[in-house]
Amino acid sequence: MIKLKLFGMLTGATLLAGVLFAGLGFAPVSAQDSPAVIGNLALVKYVCPTNVGNTGTSIPTVCANANDPNGSDVPVIPVNGDVSFIYRVTYTCNTGVICEPLTPISVTIADNQLPSTTPTEYGPELDANNNGLIDPDDVWLYKVNGLNAIDLAAATVLPNGAPVPSGCAAAQGGSRPTYINSARVTSPSASQEDPAAYCNPPATPTPTATSTSTATPTPTGTQSSTPTPTQTPIPRPTDSPQRPVEIPEPITVVLFGTGLAALSAALAARKRSGN
Repeated sequence: MIKLKLFGMLTGATLLAGVLFAGLGFAPVSAQDSPAVIGNLALVKYVCPTNVGNTGTSIPTVCANANDPNGSDVPVIPVNGDVSFIYRVTYTCNTGVICEPLTPISVTIADNQLPSTTPTEYGPELDANNNGLIDPDDVWLYKVNGLNAIDLAAATVLPNGAPVPSGCAAAQGGSRPTYINSARVTSPSASQEDPAAYCNPPATPTPTATSTSTATPTPTGTQSSTPTPTQTPIPRPTDSPQRPVEIPEPITVVLFGTGLAALSAALAARKRSGN
């Protein structure tokens, strides 16, 4: 009989406690220990004209968000140049809700132009309690590196279609094909997508050869390949028939005075010499 009274008293106390908890808004301890929910994931994708390496805790300054394929921040990367993508994942939780921490490996990132490549952990940009988990308000980085820029002018088919036909800003050399891809981050119950783009440098125009006519110099001191005709002199007519050359008649020189004496002396000298 005592046992029954004690059991009845305990049962009544339990019921009373339940009514009090319910009336005052208290939840049982077992209810407070129920599994927490998964928070929200946000993604920003960056394109980098370099190999960012395997680990890091910040986004290199050369990387760009580059959402708009015509934006001025779109990197210009030469064909076969280094390309990396960094994915910045932020984890948040609604006010008044307890969110479960995530393991970095539980976050899945898929890139629509890299269907066979899975981005891997790069490092925590913010891990407030340094526990290696993604807690609410933590920021983690993921990456794909070791890629090379493709020839966008020659690429007609990509996993998600052809390159954007009118990408790149005019300040970067004008409209030309641009690579653009989107990444989607997924946790057990959250998902978000973000794009990024890059383009190749403008094509260098092929110089057109122009022919310039130049005068060919005539070799000096050598006979020209075209012989110069020799002109035969044409005899000029004369006023009268050619006359015979006149022979002058003998001229008699008469010497007087000193001239005669000199001649006589010369003759005398000649006789003496025997001539």
